[in-house]
Amino acid sequence: MIRSTSGLDMCFRFFSIIKIQASITVLAFLIINLFFVSSNSYARVFISKDEALRLAFPDSDTIEKQSLFLSKTEVESIEKLGRSKLDSRLFLFYVGKKDGEAIGYAVIDTHTVRTKSQTILVVINPDGSLNYTEILAFFEPLEYKPTQNWIDLYKNKKISDGLKIGYDIPNISGATLTSNATSNAIKKVLAVFDVVIKGVNKD
Repeated sequence: MIRSTSGLDMCFRFFSIIKIQASITVLAFLIINLFFVSSNSYARVFISKDEALRLAFPDSDTIEKQSLFLSKTEVESIEKLGRSKLDSRLFLFYVGKKDGEAIGYAVIDTHTVRTKSQTILVVINPDGSLNYTEILAFFEPLEYKPTQNWIDLYKNKKISDGLKIGYDIPNISGATLTSNATSNAIKKVLAVFDVVIKGVNKD
C-alpha cells in the first residue's frame, strides 16, 4: 500500500510540474504578445531626416546647413513673437538653394508631447510663410498624433497671423497636449526665422 501511494504521489507531482511549465509558457507568450502590441501602438518613425530634406527641397541644387547661436536680445524677441519659451539658443536651419539663391528653409525640431517625443520637419518659404510641416517621428500613442488635415491649417501662415490654438487654429479633440506642443514648435521656428534669418536678409 505504501508503494502504491508513493507511485500515485509521484505521478501527481509529475503532472503538476507539467502544468506549471505549461502555464509559464503561456504566460511568457502573453507577455511577448503584449509587448509587441504595445510597441506597435507607440514608437513610429515615419520618414528619415535625409529623405525628408529631399522632399522639402525637390528643386534645389544644394542643401546647406546654417547654424545659429541666438543672442539674449534675439531670444527675448523670439519668445515674445512666438509666445513660448525656447529650450535652447542653438538652432540648425537647412537651406535649399537653386542657382545660388535660397528657395526654402527647414528645421527639424524634436520636443515632448506628453511624456514622449515628437519630431517634425518645418519648411519655410523665403518670405517667412509656412510651406508645410511633416511628422517625422511620433512616440506617443498614435491616437494622439495630429492629422495631416490639421497640420495643413498652418500652410502659408506667418508668425504674424497669431496661430493661437482655440482661436486661429482649432484644438485637436482629445489631444490638447499634441495641439499645443506641435503649435509651439511651429511658432518657435517661424519666430526664429522672422527675427534672425529674415532680419539678416533685410540688410
